[in-house]
Amino acid sequence: MWSFYMKTKAISIVGECSNVGKTTLIKNLLEIFSKEGLKVGVIKHHHKEFDFDREGKDSYIFSQSGASCVKMISPNRVITVENLNYEKSLNDVLETMTEYDFILVEGYKWEKLDRIEIYRSGYSTKIISEKEKLIAIVSDIEHNLDIKQFKPDEYEKIAKIIKEYFKI
Repeated sequence: MWSFYMKTKAISIVGECSNVGKTTLIKNLLEIFSKEGLKVGVIKHHHKEFDFDREGKDSYIFSQSGASCVKMISPNRVITVENLNYEKSLNDVLETMTEYDFILVEGYKWEKLDRIEIYRSGYSTKIISEKEKLIAIVSDIEHNLDIKQFKPDEYEKIAKIIKEYFKI
């Protein structure tokens, strides 16, 4: 249940592996929610180190020179880059996102968030989530489970189930 994180409403979009359609689903849901005026945040877990900065840019120079945090602000965006020697917990990040109607979390299969799981033939071999955590399954085949199931392109129906889940 999202209340596990208390301050922030969040659900996870998970799949057993890459290329099952998590990002595509989130992209299409965001388009729907945005048109409805909802303010939705996204957190994506990345297993490897990554960098937004480019060598030679001011933000890169600041980070390389020892800044613990660099914020870049423009008229329509704010980007925060924190240099850490540990991985922040999902809960710590969610606590900084209380101003959103809810958060869609891509990944974090091991967390205690309720979730929508994507199963894709040829990629997935099994449903990985505990039944108690599943809000719905998005799949190109039907599963013999007593859980709401949607086809991968039923974005409006999936958006509706998420809004019902959060009582929006």
